[in-house]
Amino acid sequence: MNIGTFNILNSRIWGIALLLITGFTQLQGQDAKKQMPVDLAIVMKLAGANNLAVAEMDARKELAIAKAKTAKEWLLPTISPGILLSAYDGNNQTNDGTFINVNKNSFWGGGALTLNWNLGDAIFNSLEAKQNVNVAQYASEAESNQILLKAVMAYYDLGAAQSTLTSLGRILSKATDITRQIEYQVEAGIRYKSDILLAKAKLNHIKIERSRATLRVMESSNKLLNILNIKDDVQLIVGDTVLVPLAMVDTSISNYDKAYSLRPEAKIFEFKMLALQSGRKRYTTGILLPELNIGLNDGVLGPYFNTFRNEFSYYLGAKWNIPLGVFFFGGNKKQYDARIKMEQIHLDQTKNIIRQEVQDASAMVETSTAQMKLAKEALGYALEALRQSMQRQALGTAIPLEVFQAQEQLLQAELDHIRAITDYNKAQYSLYIAMGNKQ
Repeated sequence: MNIGTFNILNSRIWGIALLLITGFTQLQGQDAKKQMPVDLAIVMKLAGANNLAVAEMDARKELAIAKAKTAKEWLLPTISPGILLSAYDGNNQTNDGTFINVNKNSFWGGGALTLNWNLGDAIFNSLEAKQNVNVAQYASEAESNQILLKAVMAYYDLGAAQSTLTSLGRILSKATDITRQIEYQVEAGIRYKSDILLAKAKLNHIKIERSRATLRVMESSNKLLNILNIKDDVQLIVGDTVLVPLAMVDTSISNYDKAYSLRPEAKIFEFKMLALQSGRKRYTTGILLPELNIGLNDGVLGPYFNTFRNEFSYYLGAKWNIPLGVFFFGGNKKQYDARIKMEQIHLDQTKNIIRQEVQDASAMVETSTAQMKLAKEALGYALEALRQSMQRQALGTAIPLEVFQAQEQLLQAELDHIRAITDYNKAQYSLYIAMGNKQ
């Protein structure tokens, strides 16, 4: 690649970047939607704040926290303030068996404080609920990571579609100029009529491709709008440069154990097993702990509208509830053992998925790196070929078909270059998430 071609290549790349930064203005039709510029930082922020799936997982986390607080309510007593009016008029039997006529009434006013602690259930229910909060927390993180990954992928797809439309617009402009020149030459008798017919057919093909590219931009925008939960009727446009390779992860280091320890998907099942192990203890250690019952009653007692005197009483008891079925059958323990085993299987399956994701993303980074190099070289070759074809056309030594073929090859090289960089950036971000890195 000579220096002139290299300079042309750099100028074209910076030209594409400038077009993206200054705004996307090549949508067809006069009724284009209002445009909303976004960059990667905005997309990631909106994906975390607006996405409905993330909001649902956050609500599930709040539910788990509320359940954990409910599991702690056993620690506090129940207070029961109140009054009691009672009266009796008529026969009543005395202790010696005789009956007498009785007319009596009483008033009681005060409060009671009671505690009923089933220590086995209370302690291990609380521990199980605490672990379930961790499960919900990591489930929320996992969902957030997946939504952010989808949003970033959609963002780069939008950028690629936008860049493709920009390239097609530039090729269309050049093809229009060439067609006009050939038309003048046909009118002057220098070219055959078949040349202009072929040129117009090629020009219409480019217009069709540009129309398809416009549709892909709109579809990519709509997909990203859905992920970000943006309800405004707008057209998203990429406001920063997406044709710059981003190196986020060292691909020479693929530590699967580190990925297992960092990925929230794995932690979900680890804490599920811890929660189940805590619940299982209700039927082992828990049955050795007593049920405590404590009560205090304090108030005033006396007849209606007469002298009241204080009344105070209390009780304290402890008992052990020993279900013999736990020792002879152990059904509840066996259920917990089976559920723990299933969660271990889920954990192993998740680790296999994580390993595959790391492997796939690493291979994608490696492949797209090679493709970027080839695409950059091809773009330089295509630029030089088009430059020489246009020079020969000006000298009258090149037929129109040759120039159009050079244009098509340049377009293909530009599209390969766009796809290679897009695939590389998507692969880098996929590997970044697969390795368990946080946003």
